Amino acid sequence: MSGVAAVVLYALAAPRDRGLDDLLGAPGATALREELALGARRWASRVSPDVAFEATTIGAASMALHDHDGPVLLVAPDVPRLDEALARAALADLEDGALVVMAPTADGTPYLVGVPRADPELLDRVGAPFEGFADDPALRDAGVGMLRSERRLVTPDDARAYAADPCAHEDLLRHLQPLLQFPGSAADR
Repeated sequence: MSGVAAVVLYALAAPRDRGLDDLLGAPGATALREELALGARRWASRVSPDVAFEATTIGAASMALHDHDGPVLLVAPDVPRLDEALARAALADLEDGALVVMAPTADGTPYLVGVPRADPELLDRVGAPFEGFADDPALRDAGVGMLRSERRLVTPDDARAYAADPCAHEDLLRHLQPLLQFPGSAADR
C-alpha cells in the first residue's frame, strides 16, 4: 500500500471509562489499553511501513504530514479488529473519488477516517467534533465512503462482549482473564 500514510490518532479514541479499571483493576485495564494501542501501531506499520506514526491531536498529525503527498488513514487506538482488508477498502473508496472515508463504531463515532491527501484544511474538518463533521455540507456533498462498523474495547460491557467472542485475539484475551471464568467464554475454545 505504497504512498499511504497511516496514523494512530488518539483524538479518535473514546474517553477513558473508569468502569474498565474497576472491572479489571487499574493495572489490568492499563495493560489492555496498551495492548490495544500496540495493535493499532502494528496495523499502521503493516499498512504503511514508510509513513506510520502516532499523534495525540489532528493538529500534530497535520504538521507531521505536511510533506506527504498521498492518502492518509487515521485510526483510533481502542478498536481491536483492525486488518488489511479495512485499509484496502478505505483506499479503494478514496481512489473511487470519495473526499472522506469513515468507519463508525457502535456508538456512531469514527474509529477510522481516510482522506485522499494531507490537506491541512481537510484534516482540520476531519478533526472537528464528529457532529460538526457529519453536518459539514462540503464533506457530505463531496462523497463520504462508509466502511464496516466495529465495537471499541473501552467499557466493561465491551470487555465482557469481547471476552465471549470466539474470534477474539489471544493477545487481548490474556488481559481479560478475570472475565474468562464462565462456561461458554473464549477460554473454553
